[in-house]
Amino acid sequence: MINSNEAKEVLIKMLSESKFDFNNPNCKLALEIFKEFFSVKVDCADDGLLFQCGVYKFTGEELFELEFVRQFTFELEDGEYNGMEQLSLTIYFKPNVELQELYTDLWEYGFNSVEEFFSTVENMDGFKIPFEKYVPFKCEVKQQGV
Repeated sequence: MINSNEAKEVLIKMLSESKFDFNNPNCKLALEIFKEFFSVKVDCADDGLLFQCGVYKFTGEELFELEFVRQFTFELEDGEYNGMEQLSLTIYFKPNVELQELYTDLWEYGFNSVEEFFSTVENMDGFKIPFEKYVPFKCEVKQQGV
């Protein structure tokens, strides 16, 4: 089991060891590594998954973002809420008319298993269309409190 403050480095190491190119990202490889990364146990009260995509301006520039998120929830010893962190792997594409139509926020909590969640993600237009039709230009991994 790792502490949450080690999670970002662990994910980056896993991506690097798989020859993942952050400047020419492969969406399918990113998903495969993120699936594998979810099997790494993190010391937290709750550990959730989110897939989201859409055109956002978080970077200051309007971009299509395809993002895999792992959310860690922390509690005090008495069970009281003590904060959250999100670790995100974001793949960026130049926006266009087709990509602007794609918007998704899908949490893993409504699924019977993590495998069902990932299978659903792989079959969603928000994942398939960018992956099959467009070339991403960069990827970044971030971790922050929410």
